[in-house]
Amino acid sequence: MKAMLTRFLNEARMGRVAILATLTLLPIGGAVHAAGSSPVLGKSGDIYQIVVGTYGDLFPDGSETSVDAEVMRLQARRASGAVENYLVPGSESADSDRTPSLFFDASTEKLYVVWSSSSVSTLTRINLASFDGADWSETIEVSGNIYSEKSAPRLAVTHDRFELAGGNTGEASTRTVLHVVWSESTTDGEKAMYAPVVLVDGELASTWRRVHRLNDYVSDAVADNPFNVEVAEALQTAPTIEAGAESNAVVIGFADSDTGALVQLEISTPATELAELADSLADHLDASNLCAHVDIEGSDALTRIAEEARVHIVVFGRRIHSRVLTPLAQDVKNVLITRAADLCAEGGLTSVSSAARVHIVVFGARAQAGELLERAEASATHVLLTSAQPVEDGYVQHLARLQVKSERAAPEIGSGQPTIFVSPNGNGAVVVWETGSSLTYVETASDDAEAAWSESFTLLLDDNLSRSEAYSILHERARSLD
Repeated sequence: MKAMLTRFLNEARMGRVAILATLTLLPIGGAVHAAGSSPVLGKSGDIYQIVVGTYGDLFPDGSETSVDAEVMRLQARRASGAVENYLVPGSESADSDRTPSLFFDASTEKLYVVWSSSSVSTLTRINLASFDGADWSETIEVSGNIYSEKSAPRLAVTHDRFELAGGNTGEASTRTVLHVVWSESTTDGEKAMYAPVVLVDGELASTWRRVHRLNDYVSDAVADNPFNVEVAEALQTAPTIEAGAESNAVVIGFADSDTGALVQLEISTPATELAELADSLADHLDASNLCAHVDIEGSDALTRIAEEARVHIVVFGRRIHSRVLTPLAQDVKNVLITRAADLCAEGGLTSVSSAARVHIVVFGARAQAGELLERAEASATHVLLTSAQPVEDGYVQHLARLQVKSERAAPEIGSGQPTIFVSPNGNGAVVVWETGSSLTYVETASDDAEAAWSESFTLLLDDNLSRSEAYSILHERARSLD
């Protein structure tokens, strides 16, 4: 199993990546708030909000750091009317903390805070911490290149439960995936970044973490024939993340300057049992020495080993619902019979086992979602390693599936700060920018990814329409565009 992990890590470094669970919605908070976060509703009527300022101003009676240090204060307004203030851990350091986002996860009753911090030495990090109403968790750093400038991070959370094949029946674990998205300056320009943080039963699945550059997943068709538009720099720094149409999925929207496209990706996290089954089958095929047998025995060996693989899937994956497992096992057998000989010739046994693993994750996830009969080419879907959880003397891999849902020419926007709102299926979108006392927006004109955007419309902010109400209206508008 450890050899399988090493191989997957090596493949991931050269290739592209994906995720899964059950989702709750990112709160309305697309626009940047320099002085803190938008408020979010917690449990029992509690309201949370982050304020950024100097320690002396925010905690006049405090003594945890210097009065001039810029820190973040979590304000908890209790339903009883009491107001409690908490210093966000890590913000008392010399770093300049900014651009916080809040997400309250109702299923775990935890408040998640994600923010970027820049030090005097120009190091920039993305940090994440949770608050249970009284105490803070340890702060987690999720950033990649700490030497690049980063935008305000955005966060969504998904959950599911799983049972490992080696465990006792009924011993299920809860998996929480924290999906963090931001943009950062690179030598290739501004790029959208994605980092998953996996928790199992409330604990980090592993300290190993990978940041995925989402611009690398723009389709070959668009990369080869880019849109003839110039993408505003402000739009490149405004990636967003929302709940997907399925409970285990999120949709990410971002603008890509190289192709002039506004891209929407769906990232879903297939059941852990599928990932464990995929690893087990890959190990089984490695041990079968399939390619050598095919060279000696021909098609008879191929048919025999493919049938053995089908039986292995049925036996090892016994905890997966038969509606998914039985047709999946037969499908993998058919794929091995039709493709294994070519894969052996192309890359040997490693190619066969890797293709089988990806096939289980991609098509098994479709079967899990009730889409068993809908076939997608494996090349159009990417499998990402999100975490490798140590279990006894091996690892359980937590994987994700990434699909490009839509690509269209990015809209022309005004000079205000932009926000992208995406639809649950990743086909529609609203792009809004704020200027003074008004919001101007455009929306996708139809389902057709090649269609033009609508003309621009303006919402005036006044006593009849507040800023938060206007953003809420546009958010709901985007979710109706699929």
